[in-house]
Amino acid sequence: MSGILRRCAALLSSAALVGTLVGVPAASADDFSRVDRDPVTGAVLVLADGREVGTALFSLRVAAQDSVRAYTAASDEEVFPQAAYVESTWSDSPQWTETPHETDPPDRANWIVSHSYPTVDLPALTERADLSQLDESQAIAGTQAALWHVLDGAEPDREANDATVVALYDHLVEGSAAAVDSTVSRSLDVTPAHVEAIDPGEPLGPLTVHSSGSDPVKVSVRGAPVSWLVDGDGEQVAQAYDGDELFLEVDPSVPAGVATLHARGQGVPLPEGRLFTGRDGVRTRPLVTAEAGTATSSATATFTWHPEQTGESSPEGTPGPVPEEESPSLGEADQEATPEEGTHQEPPEAEDRIPEDGLAHTGTWLSGLLVIAGALVVSGLLILLLGRRRHD
Repeated sequence: MSGILRRCAALLSSAALVGTLVGVPAASADDFSRVDRDPVTGAVLVLADGREVGTALFSLRVAAQDSVRAYTAASDEEVFPQAAYVESTWSDSPQWTETPHETDPPDRANWIVSHSYPTVDLPALTERADLSQLDESQAIAGTQAALWHVLDGAEPDREANDATVVALYDHLVEGSAAAVDSTVSRSLDVTPAHVEAIDPGEPLGPLTVHSSGSDPVKVSVRGAPVSWLVDGDGEQVAQAYDGDELFLEVDPSVPAGVATLHARGQGVPLPEGRLFTGRDGVRTRPLVTAEAGTATSSATATFTWHPEQTGESSPEGTPGPVPEEESPSLGEADQEATPEEGTHQEPPEAEDRIPEDGLAHTGTWLSGLLVIAGALVVSGLLILLLGRRRHD
């Protein structure tokens, strides 16, 4: 009897341990940034449409311990301090790249932050803009006004604003009109974002890693059995440098599948003029970095492969392509994302820290099955125990 009790206790402990391990939420493979402390306040701007809008120089945490200062790219939204930000590409925003202007807005924005405060200190900026004096509040307001003009089309009211702020605004707007093409990709990126193959006889690819740093970044693949990353010579790799081409080697016995390439770099150089937007569509004002720094960056791309499609149905038991979860239609997404009238939608909060080097764990469905199986085993032993006690 005591032996049965001991076995039941051991099984209960094991089930509890399994439940603890599999019940821990998976850490996100995506890195994020967020505004990490109170911004430095600039002078209030009065816009030509009559709005009074506050200006500020924000601190954006882009790595575990490192932050860079940033301005906002729009004048009509709010910055949520707890919102998660991710580095984005200017080319993903048609309103900034598909313009009739000879110089694109992102190029002008990059010129402005490269030639203004805080990249240029106050004494040097005062001299370059031919001003008699300039304090931090005026420098922030003038720089922000210039960014809003080239990115958001906002105009300051010349009569209602500080003359020094307007003079700095004019200096930056005029100088940025001749900005050269400086638009670059993210500090870490993988192109193309998707590679598809039919009955691949050779490794899938290539995918090219782009990094603003000279150090290697970690690369790994998840999601498909019996697949691994190789270089152009067919050698298996776990890291890559800027410009390296990667391929996915798959086992011929797996006729279809989907795999995701994860690239992750720490201490990746982050120049000024980079765009950060709300992660997963979170509505918060986009930010433009106003100084150089280093960031923890990640990027993903996908491989898919499947047999050649024919008019005949596939033989029973032959696996087909792994289906991806369908995205909701535009109408459905709008209905889900639009809050009810009269309510305030809070943005999702960022976690307290940048995720560690480990990538996300998968297989939550398997975790649930393990917990259920453990509970059934324990329940059966308890029933056996009670039955023997009655028999005794």
